[in-house]
Amino acid sequence: MALLPPDPVYTIRNVDNVPVYSLAFSFLPGGLERLLAGSKNGYVYAYNLQTNRVQQKIQVGQAPILHLIHTNSHLITQEKGGIFKIFELTNSGYKEEAIINIDYPGFCRFEANTKLETIYVPDRDSKIYVYNFAGEKLETLMPDFNDKSTPKLGDPMCMKYIDFPCNRPCLLAGYEAGWLLLWDLNTSQCIGKLQTKECPMTVDYHRDQQRGIIGNASNVIQIFSIGKKDLSLAHKLDISIKNSGINKVHSRMDGKVFASGGWDGHIRIFSWFSLRPLVVLTEHKQAVQDVVYSTEKVSLWKAPIMAAGGLDGAITLWDLYNNKN
Repeated sequence: MALLPPDPVYTIRNVDNVPVYSLAFSFLPGGLERLLAGSKNGYVYAYNLQTNRVQQKIQVGQAPILHLIHTNSHLITQEKGGIFKIFELTNSGYKEEAIINIDYPGFCRFEANTKLETIYVPDRDSKIYVYNFAGEKLETLMPDFNDKSTPKLGDPMCMKYIDFPCNRPCLLAGYEAGWLLLWDLNTSQCIGKLQTKECPMTVDYHRDQQRGIIGNASNVIQIFSIGKKDLSLAHKLDISIKNSGINKVHSRMDGKVFASGGWDGHIRIFSWFSLRPLVVLTEHKQAVQDVVYSTEKVSLWKAPIMAAGGLDGAITLWDLYNNKN
């Protein structure tokens, strides 16, 4: 008899059951541990992870918050329609520092280099802009279409920042026409290409594993590698799942497991070692929009926690496959 999936350690009902589009953990000096939920109504709800209750409501705008990140000093949000806001964390709360408005209709989430305080913002026509946290445009990553070997790409669909050794920061970007490109951010040049089987909608990469994950609208999750020396991209294998459509893939920092959040409301946990599914979590009743792992242990559970949010207005917290010895 098959084992039943485990229960979440806690389920938060987002305020007024508003659908959740994005999540971010925040660990601030002084022991303040929070989970921020970007919601359909344009609010970010900050939940205190000691009480699992709303500690702060931040009205960002009117449109859904597709993505957000939180650093020790800043909150950055992305609204549907292409408005990106950078808030500085002050003693009295969040102060809006900059607005980037590029009239972008897509769903590609921005990426960030928090050390250098730069963000990578998608736009139409294969463009990715580089801004600093002050909202100043620094660079544009755009393929050389005068080069006949450059494929038609379409709009950016997903991105992942990777900090390779020897001071070589790179950006993985998946494009509408089914391509994955690796950009060298020191030179703003494309240094690798991989044709994918479907339009990539979400991508993650674990540097120690030297492997990455691509989710799309199909029932196949693709695994790829990046060469250690030449940073070449290569397709490794496919993982089939029962129902089509993945909104988010995310690897835990320790490189032991990774997760996917699906259109079917299921969260699937995979082993990095075997690349086989370990468990399917069916707590959510509608599509899962975001899955994130905490970068630090959450004190209430003495472990890194996985959080998932979806269109059903639920945020589930999970303590899975953690060795607490």
